[in-house]
Amino acid sequence: MRARWTAVAAVLLGGLLAGCQVAVDGSAGLSAADRQTAHQRAAQQAAVDAALQALEQAPALQYDTSVKDASGKPADLAFRVTRGGDGLGALPLEGHTVHLAEPAGQLYLSADADYWKSHGLEENSAQFGTGWVQTVGSELPMDPAARLAPPKLADGLRKSLAAQNQGGPPQKQRLADGTEVYELGGGLGALQVTTAEPHRVVSFAPALLDPRGGPKLGAGFRVRPLSVAELKQFHTDFDATVGGLGQPFDGLAQASVTVLNDKLDCKDYVGSCQTTVDVENNVVGSRPGSKPTVHITLTVEISADTLGAQTCSTQGDAAADSTISMSCSVNFSLPNRTASYQVLAKPTAVGEVRAPLDVNAVKAKLATTFAALGG
Repeated sequence: MRARWTAVAAVLLGGLLAGCQVAVDGSAGLSAADRQTAHQRAAQQAAVDAALQALEQAPALQYDTSVKDASGKPADLAFRVTRGGDGLGALPLEGHTVHLAEPAGQLYLSADADYWKSHGLEENSAQFGTGWVQTVGSELPMDPAARLAPPKLADGLRKSLAAQNQGGPPQKQRLADGTEVYELGGGLGALQVTTAEPHRVVSFAPALLDPRGGPKLGAGFRVRPLSVAELKQFHTDFDATVGGLGQPFDGLAQASVTVLNDKLDCKDYVGSCQTTVDVENNVVGSRPGSKPTVHITLTVEISADTLGAQTCSTQGDAAADSTISMSCSVNFSLPNRTASYQVLAKPTAVGEVRAPLDVNAVKAKLATTFAALGG
């Protein structure tokens, strides 16, 4: 009885061992190729993390891109921005070269008349094309302060990469200067990060930040942090630009003006006629809390029988939704005889809404900002 029991136990044990053998045979580990790919992807991820961290901590960045000018020749554009969003330079917006200044949270643009026409501002395009226009970032395809400041850019690129499926081995490219880079991004465009330490972001496609608005800024930007000397020059250039903004147009508001109380006064025996009018303005579309002014141009055509017609003009500034008095005069050459003349005055006025700008206050804020950044 004991021998039979031992034999049966041996058979059962053999069956159990056979079952374990089947389970082992059914499980497979990573292949050598898979392990190599995983190692390469881990190295790429470490490089991207380090590059984005360095980008995030930069005091200021410079973006460079190339476009074609009106004659088809390549032209280089540069835009600089601090970590707080104070930006200065030029960007290719929707095929137009647009100069931007964004100090202390206020955005100013300078572009030709065609740019403003493309935005439906046909009536104001000629005026806007002659100077700086204040607007808001939401009017642009992508707000530079909200998307291109160092912390904002790093955050936007992280989110874009996290939403993409980066499968397979890392893609590498060698740039014209010999620098080897990882290339990520997929269909939205490339993000290039150096493979060698210290890892840094070399370039990126704006579409990575915003698939809809980003492509309107072109295919890609080269990006780099500013040195201390470049940061100081950035501050100097910013002060000069702010000092030259003048009286910027308000790109969001419109003014209607009405001429009231036309009064004509002609001096006997002198030939001088002066027209005095009240000009009332009404402003719509201004930002809450802003105090725009209306720059008014008064033009008066004064005519007299047999003496012909002459035109005079004058300009003045009025607070929004107010009335001011304006005058201009002409001089007729009177013949050497006694006569009387019927004189007629035709005044017309136009108004442009101008954004208030305290240059000294803006420069003081910039000084504080750059001092904290080391520039």
